[in-house]
Amino acid sequence: MGQDAETRIGPGSIAMPILLAAALSALLTWLQIRVSSRWRLTAAPRADRWHSAATPSSGGLAIFLSCAAAYGLACPGRYPRIALAVAALWVFGFLDDRLRIRPALKLGIQVAAAGFVVLGGVIFPVTPWPLANVALSIFWIVMITNAFNLIDNMDGLCAGVVIIVCLFRCWLLAAEGYRADAELCGILAAAFAGFLVFNYHPARIFMGDCGSLPVGFALGALTLAGPAPHKGILLAGFLYPAVTFAYPIFDTALVSVLRKLGGRPISVGGRDHSSHRLASMGLDQRQVVWMLWLMTAVGSGLGLMIHWTPGALVAAAAVLVGVMGMFGVYLARVPGYPLASAHR
Repeated sequence: MGQDAETRIGPGSIAMPILLAAALSALLTWLQIRVSSRWRLTAAPRADRWHSAATPSSGGLAIFLSCAAAYGLACPGRYPRIALAVAALWVFGFLDDRLRIRPALKLGIQVAAAGFVVLGGVIFPVTPWPLANVALSIFWIVMITNAFNLIDNMDGLCAGVVIIVCLFRCWLLAAEGYRADAELCGILAAAFAGFLVFNYHPARIFMGDCGSLPVGFALGALTLAGPAPHKGILLAGFLYPAVTFAYPIFDTALVSVLRKLGGRPISVGGRDHSSHRLASMGLDQRQVVWMLWLMTAVGSGLGLMIHWTPGALVAAAAVLVGVMGMFGVYLARVPGYPLASAHR
């Protein structure tokens, strides 16, 4: 772990950079919607996607620029390797939005970015063996990166999940005196809140891979680099981030298992996510999104309980695993959204 992961800074206002991120994100997103057709930054309808009309895309441009401005104002140079890796994934994600890069290359880039961060000291010591810790830390970051990429499949869903996770983590870090780390989470939440104004159903813009890949990477890496998860007993430190990301991990596991059982490549997109299965039951899209946001909030709340009350971790983990397991079995029996009649 880097030394600055343990740095506490004194009281002070964190409102200005957070307000800047929210306002700038909303402004840049609005501007991007206005110029997207001219710059050809649109997502055309596809058989394996949810929308049925060409829609402005790559909203991650506005999100990243607003985060970068607030980061430069509030905490320049904090976690430099994570910042550089996130910037690289933002560029790569934008290229992927335009060129649809092969899944194997996407995975290789993510592993390289995660390796760059982990070899710089962002490691969670979950085992007694250093090499195993390096491998598991890389796996964790790559898994969370892809999990957020996968849940970006319905209006407002991914952006809302990011906001909820960041707000809970910001609250925890601020309560324990880690205001610089809290500020980073607050900036992320604010930037995605400004974007969500235009991404909520019916969405006027999508974030694209240049939004979902960098934020998944940032959150996965920051949970290892930041101070909060590592207090208390080791198992509690491990379960805190795992439970916090319960919904993205759940959806990734559900899709991966069912696609494998169905003989389909995991990397091939489709309308078989938990959100699509809930919509196929007749739920309104906003109802689906709010239900999954609630699931995210419950997971984040349990994460706080595990962090603050390690003695309750076995019961909390058992309840969450049991409930989500039953939910997964139920959803596995529900068909994905029909390809021929998909709509936003």
